[in-house]
Amino acid sequence: MKKSATKKFIIRAFRRIKKTIVLIIYDLSALSIRDKNMIVFGSQNGTDIGDNPKFLYNEIKKRAIYRLIWILKDKENVRKNQSLGYECYYHKSLKGIYYQLKAKYFIHSHSINNDFANMFLGGATSILTWHGVGLKKAWGANKRTYSYKAVHEKNPIKRYVKLGFCKVNQARHNYVISTSPRVSSYYPETFLTKEENVIELGQARNDIFFKEDEISNAYLDFMRDNRVILYMPTHRNKGKSDSGVEEVLDFERLEAFCEKYNYKFVIKAHIYSHISLDENYDNIIDASEWNIDAQLLLKYADVLITDYSSCYTDYLMLDRPVIFYCYDYNKYIRKDREMYFEYDDVTPGEKVRSFENLMTVLNFTAVGGDFFKAERKRVLDIFYSPENQGRVTEKQVDYILTNIIKR
Repeated sequence: MKKSATKKFIIRAFRRIKKTIVLIIYDLSALSIRDKNMIVFGSQNGTDIGDNPKFLYNEIKKRAIYRLIWILKDKENVRKNQSLGYECYYHKSLKGIYYQLKAKYFIHSHSINNDFANMFLGGATSILTWHGVGLKKAWGANKRTYSYKAVHEKNPIKRYVKLGFCKVNQARHNYVISTSPRVSSYYPETFLTKEENVIELGQARNDIFFKEDEISNAYLDFMRDNRVILYMPTHRNKGKSDSGVEEVLDFERLEAFCEKYNYKFVIKAHIYSHISLDENYDNIIDASEWNIDAQLLLKYADVLITDYSSCYTDYLMLDRPVIFYCYDYNKYIRKDREMYFEYDDVTPGEKVRSFENLMTVLNFTAVGGDFFKAERKRVLDIFYSPENQGRVTEKQVDYILTNIIKR
C-alpha cells in the first residue's frame, strides 16, 4: 500500500511540475513578436489536414497575401502533405516551434492543445471553427473536464490557480465560429470565451454538399454508384469504452437485408475508435480508413444511422432519413457526456434501443417509410440558422480577414 501511495504521489507531482513548466513557457511565448501576415492551420487533433480549416485554407490561399502553414502531430502525415505541396511542419520540430512562436493567427478545429503545441501560443489569436454542431457538452460545460471544475471551484485561491492552468488551452485572443443563435447561447460557457467573440458563420466543411466534387477516386465512385446506408457512431470515452461493432450489429442479418433491398452498409468509425470486421461481406464495408472526407460519405449516403454524433446535424441539410441507434443511452448519459438538449427533442428520426428494433426501422425505411420530414427541418433550424444552411466558406473568410485579421 505504501509503495502504491508513493507511486501515486510521484505521478501527481510530476504532472504538476510538467503543467507548471508548460505554463511558464506559455507566458514567455506571449513576448514573441508575431507576424500578422502568417496564418497557421491545424485540424483533427493534429493528425492530418482536413475539416473546416482545410476549406478556409483553400479560400484564403486564393487571396495570395498571407503565408499559410500547417502544423501536425503526425510525422508521417507531415511528410505526406509536404509532398502534396503544403508547407507543413511537425509541432515539436525546430521549424514547427519557430512558426508557432512567430505566427499571429491560428485557425483550427479542436483546441490549441489538441491541434498544436499549446505552450507556444501565449500571444496568438485563435479562431476555432470547431468540428461539428451537436448534443454533447464539451470543455467548460462538461462536468467531467478540468475546465468545468476550475470554473466552478468554490475556493477562490484554488480557482485562481486552476484557471491559470486552463488558459494554456486558449490563446491570448479567442474567437469561436458558431452556426445559430441557439448554439451561440452555450458557446461562451463551453469555450470560456466572450459572447462578442462567438460569430455565427456556419460550418465551412458543409460547402461540399452544395458544389461539384473536386476530387475523383474509387471510394467516391463507390458512394455515388450505390444505395448506401451509412453508420457513423460516436466514441465512448475517447474509444476506451466502445462496444465491439459485432456486439451491436448482426452482420449476417444486415448482409441479407442489403441483398434484398440492394443496399451497401458502410461503417465509418470515429477517429478515437476502432472497428474491425472478422469476415468479408459483399455488402458490409468498413470505410474507417478510406482516404475520403467524411462529409462526402454523408453527401452520398441515402440513410444515416448514428447515435449521439454531431454528424446528423450536418446531414439534416440533405433532408434524408436518420435513424438513431441509441442502445446505450442511459449508460452514455451517466458515464460519458451530458447534453445541451433533451435528446428526444432534437433527434428527428426513429430512436432504436436494440438491433431487432433497428432492423424493423430499416425495413420500413427501405420501402420509402419516413415520418420525420417536418421534424428534420425544425431541428435543422435550431442548429443552423437559414443563412448558414448553404455555402459559407467565402463569407467566413471575408469576415475573418475584415474583422479579425483586418486586412
